[in-house]
Amino acid sequence: MHGATPTGRRPLGEATTAPLQPTRSASGAAPCVLCGGSARHLLVTGYDRMAARAGSYPYWRCGSCGLVARSPLPAAAEIGQLYPTDYHARIETWTRNLDKPVNRLAVAYFYGVDSVATPRLVRALFRALSGRLLHGLVEPHGGNRLLDVGCGGGSTLAVYQRLGWDARGIEPRSDAAARCRANGLPVHEGTVFDAPFGAQFDVVLLSHVIEHVLEPIAVLRRASEFLAPGGRMILLTPNARAIGFAVYRSCWFALDAPRHLFLFDPHTIRLLGRAAGLAVRRVSTPSTPQTLCESRHYAATQGQTLPEDLAQRAAIVAESWRRKPRYRLYRELVTPLAALAARGGRGDVLEAELTVGVRS
Repeated sequence: MHGATPTGRRPLGEATTAPLQPTRSASGAAPCVLCGGSARHLLVTGYDRMAARAGSYPYWRCGSCGLVARSPLPAAAEIGQLYPTDYHARIETWTRNLDKPVNRLAVAYFYGVDSVATPRLVRALFRALSGRLLHGLVEPHGGNRLLDVGCGGGSTLAVYQRLGWDARGIEPRSDAAARCRANGLPVHEGTVFDAPFGAQFDVVLLSHVIEHVLEPIAVLRRASEFLAPGGRMILLTPNARAIGFAVYRSCWFALDAPRHLFLFDPHTIRLLGRAAGLAVRRVSTPSTPQTLCESRHYAATQGQTLPEDLAQRAAIVAESWRRKPRYRLYRELVTPLAALAARGGRGDVLEAELTVGVRS
């Protein structure tokens, strides 16, 4: 999916019509949405590095389960205001990888719906050559009916349509949904909670979405209702245990404060799936050097902290985005590091495959 850029894309919408009002602990902190625990410690203080915004955004790690959460959380009505108008254009860059010759071949001979006729050895070769860059792209499955939850401007839907899938989307932002429709892509403008779909999809995709929502358990539970028998859910989200996060802290590109409300790791993503009544089949942590390069750019142009003066902050952020990062040597140096991090569970992205389990 959007694996080359493991940040989130947009808000999905909420499970309730009223803003979430969690019960507060005696210390004044809301309990963990995953385990209900109240013990926590401050992990990092983030800043909006896309648009000059006053204030900062503390992220805390739960002392019980390890979930990383922004606290305090915003009200549901405030979430849409956190996204710059060009947010999709800045984030949805993963399809550029399809221009690489080996990936064009991989798409044609491995990921297209007709690729099931390709000899097994050839399929394995293309999987090995393209897997690192196209790790989020789903192989043909079942009747090849796919639902992209939070589809943004439709770049993923367009790819899957090109591959022969029956691909549909859900997108809450009207401007993004309009772009989908203008390009002939079928999209429901709304959320998973008002989408008019039944259990009809072989694959339900949530690519860099779950970290944006106030009620991740409810979103997953509802999205699972769209799965046909034998269907699978593919979940991609930033990895809170990533090497890049440990090194770059508030400048980690995938932190994307204040839009990312929760950050999961291999342990908490399994807890999330189980809480939603889903069986977790596998979890991996793919990675590319892109996020490390973007993080280095933030560190070099914005620094770990931004000034309180809003005019100064605006100037720094604007200049950072004007300056195109050119870290070719750095990219070459960190490419093997990214590969090692992925193998050791410290890659920048979590990719989980889930199926409908026994609900309690």
